[in-house]
Amino acid sequence: MRFSKNKEFAVLLFSADHVRCCMFRRDSKGVRLKAYASCEHDGTDPAKAWKQVLHETGYSRVCPLMISGALKGGTFFRCTGVRLAPKAMRNALEFELPQRLLQDAGNHELEFVELAGDPGSVPVNVYTFPSADLENLAAMITQSVRKADYFIYPLLALRESDGPVFLPEAEPDFYFADGEWHSADELPPDWFSCWDRELRREFILPEDSSFQPREWLGCLLTARLAASDDVRHTFGGLNVLPKQLRPSRLRNQLRLTALLIVLLIANFGWGIAGQLSQHHKEYSSLVAARNRLRTQVTAAQRKLKTAEKELRELSRVVNQSAGEHDVIGKLAEFSSVLPNNVMVMNLRWTDSSVDLTMRSEAESLNVPEMLRPLKFWKMEQIQQRRRNNDVTSMIMLKLVPAEEKK
Repeated sequence: MRFSKNKEFAVLLFSADHVRCCMFRRDSKGVRLKAYASCEHDGTDPAKAWKQVLHETGYSRVCPLMISGALKGGTFFRCTGVRLAPKAMRNALEFELPQRLLQDAGNHELEFVELAGDPGSVPVNVYTFPSADLENLAAMITQSVRKADYFIYPLLALRESDGPVFLPEAEPDFYFADGEWHSADELPPDWFSCWDRELRREFILPEDSSFQPREWLGCLLTARLAASDDVRHTFGGLNVLPKQLRPSRLRNQLRLTALLIVLLIANFGWGIAGQLSQHHKEYSSLVAARNRLRTQVTAAQRKLKTAEKELRELSRVVNQSAGEHDVIGKLAEFSSVLPNNVMVMNLRWTDSSVDLTMRSEAESLNVPEMLRPLKFWKMEQIQQRRRNNDVTSMIMLKLVPAEEKK
């Protein structure tokens, strides 16, 4: 991962009496200096000056921030080594420190940047400083911005092909050229002309006459390291700030991603639940409509059966014949021909016949002769029975109308 992957980044350069801040933005035309601000301070409350310049440049915590400057006991040098992994390179440089510092380097921190070159002989820019200075820097970061991505010494961005560079805020008495420190008295008067061309080639700088690139050289050097594609460096060589001071953007992004996934799942579940609820309501409505139709069909069938039954009864009544008109007269005439010792037990009168059951105490009763006076009936069938030792006899008689007698 490289600094050049960031679309926007900020560089804050501090010194003993002032602080500068630049906000850079990468677009299709290149890296543009979006905003810049500076503030002087007396050293009593530098954190206030830090906050002021960050506010003036529009810095936000989502933007990577590189803190740049020189620490009180820091030392910068360039050495040569083989290309190694960041951890192995750090261990190798720790063996080199006692020779460079001429003292015990046990309480020193270091950061480095590997430059382009032959893998067997790689130039390495190294900056080392006491651990106590890092604690002071951490306290300053905590009081002002709370979090910062990296602390970068400005000269770590130097390349082998660069000309002399003089940063009064870092080293007021020396300038760096050809891999070594030189006295500021020997500084060429036109040393910045090549830097002016280099910086304008690397960045899109403001055309405002109040902006002097020489005054902002420390910020621009650090920004060149952050935005360059040809300077090969790794985060492992620049990780000197404690983890508590570095923003956990990846972890926050993972948390945000997890939250978005949960929200998407919840939204999907909510949509599914809504569809299920809607389908359940539609199903319940259809079931209720089906039950109402069943009830209506059952009621209609019941009414239809009742109507059919009434229709059959009415049809039966309508189809019935009018029957005998002179029933009473004929019964009276029939009664008149019966002798006193004959009693009618049962009588059933239909349209086609009359069935009679009579009881008689006469020993010999001539029924055909008895019924001869009747003009409207003829005898069709007769049965007479008398039980043993019984003085009465049972007579079952069937009469038909006289005109139907064949």
